[in-house]
Formats: sequence, C-alpha cells, structure tokens
Amino acid sequence: MKIFLFIIIFFSLYLSSILNFDRINQDYIFKIEPGDNYSDIKDKISNKDISFVNLIDFIFFITGKDQNLRIGEYYFQKGENSLQIAFKILFDKVFYRSLYIPEGSKSLDFLSIKQIEEFCRYKNIENCNLDGFFHPNTYKYEFFENFNEVLNRSFNTQLSLLDSLIDQNRDISDYTSMELLIIASIIEKESCKNEMSKVAGVIYNRLAKKMKLQIDSTVIYGIKSFDGNLTKKHLKTDTPYNSYTNKGLPPTPISNPSLEAIQASIFPDDHEYLYFVKKEKCLHEFSTNYQDHLIAVKKYQLGK
Repeated sequence: MKIFLFIIIFFSLYLSSILNFDRINQDYIFKIEPGDNYSDIKDKISNKDISFVNLIDFIFFITGKDQNLRIGEYYFQKGENSLQIAFKILFDKVFYRSLYIPEGSKSLDFLSIKQIEEFCRYKNIENCNLDGFFHPNTYKYEFFENFNEVLNRSFNTQLSLLDSLIDQNRDISDYTSMELLIIASIIEKESCKNEMSKVAGVIYNRLAKKMKLQIDSTVIYGIKSFDGNLTKKHLKTDTPYNSYTNKGLPPTPISNPSLEAIQASIFPDDHEYLYFVKKEKCLHEFSTNYQDHLIAVKKYQLGK
C-alpha cells in the first residue's frame, strides 16, 4: 500500500508540473470541523476559487482519506496549487496556533483582560493577579481546544517546577512558595541568566538584614501607565510595590519568571554583597557596603 501511495504521489507531482492546477491567491487558514465530510471540504475550498480535480478525488478515495479527515486548521499559502493543498489535508499537516509567553512578561502582555478574568473563573481564583504564575514558553494548540486549558498547562508547569525545586533545597524553608516566586520574578527583571544567582544572593542578604530592597523594577510594576522614565518622584511615591518606601517583598510577583530565575531564587549564591549597579547589559558591579556602591553608581551611571 505504501509503495502504491508513493507511486500515486510521484505521478501526481509530475502532473502538477505540467498541468495548470488552481492556485490560491492569498494566505488562508482552512478549517475542517467535526462532521465535515469530503464533499463539505470541496465546497469550502471552492469558495476560494480552488477546485479539486478528478485526480485529487481519486487520491483521497484510493487512500481512504475521504472517509478519515483530520479535524483541524490547515495553513494554505499564497501561490500553492490545489494539489499541494490537497496533500496538506491528505497528510494531516495541520496548523497549530501558538501562545508565546515571554520571560519577564506580565499577563497583560499576552492576554486580554477578558481572557485573564475567564481563566480566574476557570481556576476559581479570587484575587485575579496572575503575574508570575505562567511559565514562559511557546504553547501549541488547535482551534477546538479550550484556551483556558492551554493557559492551565503553563500555570501548572510553573507551580510544578517551583515545588520540585523547593523540594531539592530544604534550607530555603523559611520562605513560602509565593515569596520564592516573588523573588524569582524580581530576579528575572533585574538580571540576565549569567548573574541571576548572584543577584538572588543580594536580595536574600538585604532581607536578612531587614534592609529595604530598593529595586527599581518593583517600583515600575506599581506605576500605572509607566512611560519608561523612572523619576525621583516615582521612587518617593508609596505604593505596595515600592521597595524604596516599604521593607520586605512586594505583595505579588512582578513578572513571569523563567526556570533559571526560579532556580536562582531557591539556590542563591552565598556572598556578602548588598548592592549592585548596572555596568552594561547583563553585567553589574556588586558591592558589600554603601560607600563602594556610591563609587560604582558615579562611575557606571553618572559617568564621573
């Protein structure tokens, strides 16, 4: 049967090179829905001025595919001919939608308010702030899948990774899962992967000494419609997320942290640094005292 199918396909491709098959004139996502039969999909495709000739009908008939259509979406590209389109359906080359969750993102970066509210109802979450709880990745899904279930894959993955790593380090037991997720979310915003554990150590050292974290990214999170310009007024305006005016951690995560940031929050470097200032992208100057920190600020931020 496989050899026979190969011969048919080879012969069909040869014919497609010498015959004038209909071609689609724009990119198009074609949907085969539950209950659609072969006649239905031919009618749908004909609405795009594409016809399946007898050769295509024969291929579907001889392979039995006319009785076993794969439900899904199919991506047809501009310029593809009817035979190429038929082969995508024949070989179940379905189109997958994707949800991309960037590292360090907020939920509103990839979801609408309505989608967030619907997921909170789906999960029975009362305080509907989901930042921090989605694991950054690309999630593939099909049109007939419940979008809340797609989000739930990310949600469950994040919590599962967090719990698994916590189990590997009992020394971190003084902190709750939520606190560790909050710390991870700060680490994600403040550092690249090469310095995450080192920055984590600074956060824990400051918390141990009851020092204010004084981290800009927490302040920014608490500013509505932040325009990219962090001012002294922002640093002095008290919000629950202003770590210059409040001690301890902010009340919730400020971003969706990556696996590496979560790892850093649970396995921080052991050092005595209390301060850090950005020198260049992905590189900071770390200091153990305020005097050295001021020198670093003048050098790397003020250019003095």
